[in-house]
Amino acid sequence: MTKSISKVIIIIISTSFLFCQYMSSIKTAKMHELNKNWDSAISIYLDIINKYPNNYQAIKNLKNIYKISHRYSEGIDFLKYSINKNSRDIKSIIELGEFYYLNEEILEAKKTWNEGLNNHKNNKSFYRILLSTYEKYSLDKEIFNLLKKGRSEFDNSFLAQEMGNYFQRRKIFDLALDEYILTLLNNSGSGSSVSRKILMMSDDIDAKNIIEIKLLESSSKYPKILLPILANHYFKHNEYISSYNTYVEWASMGFFNAQKWLNYAKNLRKEKSFKLSIDAYQFALKQNLKNNEIGEALLGLANTFEEQINPVEDNNLIPYFYNDNIFFSDSFELSSELSTENLKSSLAIYDSVVVSIPESYLMAEAQFRLGEIQFKIIEDFDKAINLYHSSLSNNPHLELKKKNILRIADVLIAKGNDKNSIAFLDSVYKQYPFPQIKNKLIEAHLFTGNPDTALVLLNKVFSEINSINDSFNDLMEVRDMINFYYSEVDENEKNVFKEFLKIEYLLKQRKIYEANQKLEFVINNNKNSKLTPTLLLRRALILLKTKQYDLALIEINQLEKSNLADKCIILSGQIYEQIFKDNKKAMEYYMRIINNYSDSIYFEPIRYHIRKIKT
Repeated sequence: MTKSISKVIIIIISTSFLFCQYMSSIKTAKMHELNKNWDSAISIYLDIINKYPNNYQAIKNLKNIYKISHRYSEGIDFLKYSINKNSRDIKSIIELGEFYYLNEEILEAKKTWNEGLNNHKNNKSFYRILLSTYEKYSLDKEIFNLLKKGRSEFDNSFLAQEMGNYFQRRKIFDLALDEYILTLLNNSGSGSSVSRKILMMSDDIDAKNIIEIKLLESSSKYPKILLPILANHYFKHNEYISSYNTYVEWASMGFFNAQKWLNYAKNLRKEKSFKLSIDAYQFALKQNLKNNEIGEALLGLANTFEEQINPVEDNNLIPYFYNDNIFFSDSFELSSELSTENLKSSLAIYDSVVVSIPESYLMAEAQFRLGEIQFKIIEDFDKAINLYHSSLSNNPHLELKKKNILRIADVLIAKGNDKNSIAFLDSVYKQYPFPQIKNKLIEAHLFTGNPDTALVLLNKVFSEINSINDSFNDLMEVRDMINFYYSEVDENEKNVFKEFLKIEYLLKQRKIYEANQKLEFVINNNKNSKLTPTLLLRRALILLKTKQYDLALIEINQLEKSNLADKCIILSGQIYEQIFKDNKKAMEYYMRIINNYSDSIYFEPIRYHIRKIKT
């Protein structure tokens, strides 16, 4: 081994040793600090600084100890020493003034700050740190003097954002907005953050009108920057018409931005302001858009019509069946109030995307949406599956690819092609091993009469995932259900469970009448089965779906002595409240939960709902 290599090794070993020693010292000092053994901690930090004069961590911790232990004089001495070593350390200069101030040497504090400011008058950071210090101690006069000096030194917008924050914290909203506007006009990079601050400020009821008036006044001078903020202000407060008109004014001045506008139209749709969303998309389509932007606008417009096809929404107070479980989700739309006009409009526009923009990446999305309408609403399974396959073939993004695959399996199940659905899922899972596809495979086996296979797959999944997985609870619920109603029971109970699965399979095929008939038969022949309460509840929910409300109530009443009693009492209340519009009768049922089922997991939600009804 050469001498030079030996030296390198020795240096490395020495350095490693010294670093370990240093870390040990820091750790020991922190322990003393936590235990408020100030003297011991100070001694160790001073020793570290003597060896490593520029050690940031030790210096920072030491200054903090001097402050929290009220050893201001010692802190002053240390900071003087530190500044003497590094006169450009602006933070220490400002902290020295702060220690004088805390030590009630006010004149000396101000002298230190002023001298520092004179010596570093061209350093913007010095102003910002000093402003923060002044604000900490409510030195308002000094703040305004600092602001005046800074703006004479740099420009009239210097520290505008910081001053906006200062005024906002003090609820001086008009001055805060003046400073924020000043920031927006002079610092283009701060646009989004300052806009958010203005909108957050409007949460304060006292600020809302002030902001609106100020923005209205200033937007006439600076429409490009301020009109979108005013529009967003209106939007945030659900004043959608004012918001839309403001955006139209902005766009009509020549400031139209396609992506911003399309996002706005989408947000209107999300808020269910459908008419304005349609107007917004139609406005965009009259502009000079690129091909992909035209496609996006058309797709958004079609989405808006699609969301209005079925106006009826589930508004369940609690999950009555396994309807929050992915394995029992109902894909179909069933309503007597379907809007044929919106259905026609959405179909026509989706078709136009497919036909007019064949090169667009949006084509796959349009085909998927058309497939959804054919499957969920029109129930034309052949057209639906062709559209999903077409969407797959047009290079969709990964999430859309998953959706298409899962829907193809749903359609195959709906068509009663259980073998084909399982074969398809087996095949695609090898190519795309997504958890969602594995879950769908479990579902296919379960509802096509193979609970044993489904359980094997479930147990395998549980060996691969943990509790933070999105579908963990759903999978656990299904496994528990199979074990409780199938694996750990006699043959008769096993057969009842298999009949239940057949009923669910019929529902997935949209054979509601057959499912209902089969339910009635199974219930009548298995009065004492442990699954019967679940079957009765299922039948009641089907009757509700088909608007047979009185029959549903009769079915529900049979469950009042079962383990589902609390659910069924709430369901009866909900029928009276939402269907029959009889709040008085509904309250009778809800109060039974309060009076008789205090241990129910639904006790608190119902108590809250009662309060809501009363107010």
